[in-house]
Amino acid sequence: MKPGDGLKPIVQMALRFLALAAFLVPLWWLLVPVYGWLLVQGCGVVLRSLLGMPITAGTIEVSGILNTESLLVLYVDDQATRMKFVQLVTNLPPLVALVLATPGLVWRRRLGALLLGGALLCLGHVLFIILALRFSDALQQRPEIPTALAQFSLTLPFLLWIMLAYWCPSDRATK
Repeated sequence: MKPGDGLKPIVQMALRFLALAAFLVPLWWLLVPVYGWLLVQGCGVVLRSLLGMPITAGTIEVSGILNTESLLVLYVDDQATRMKFVQLVTNLPPLVALVLATPGLVWRRRLGALLLGGALLCLGHVLFIILALRFSDALQQRPEIPTALAQFSLTLPFLLWIMLAYWCPSDRATK
């Protein structure tokens, strides 16, 4: 943005972001059962192999408009533990929309932001589910902890976007 441009570039980017988000979020919700299945597999292996939880099976119970009420289900000693997870994982489309809507990014920076940011968000999803299931009894006593983690999860795509799209140590080193 150059001096004197006014608000036009900001408004244009905001409109691009809204249009992309309006397309990507419902598309993501349609894909949630597949991503959820991947989460079940990854979290189940970690919980069983590394943390010693007796996970016997896992599945996704698909429900709601555009799959928005779907549940991640892991069976611990053959007892079902259900968890709403769609809101947790819906932070991925805003990151993609922000990176794609940002003007002036070279393709390598854009691709790097998408890959690294997406990987970090996915890792966060896995960690949240593992911690929530492993320490569910303790977290029920302290509901403010999952609430704080959920709020952080909602802001994380925006923080990652700022860091990955705009912060460039190599640019600073050459100035």
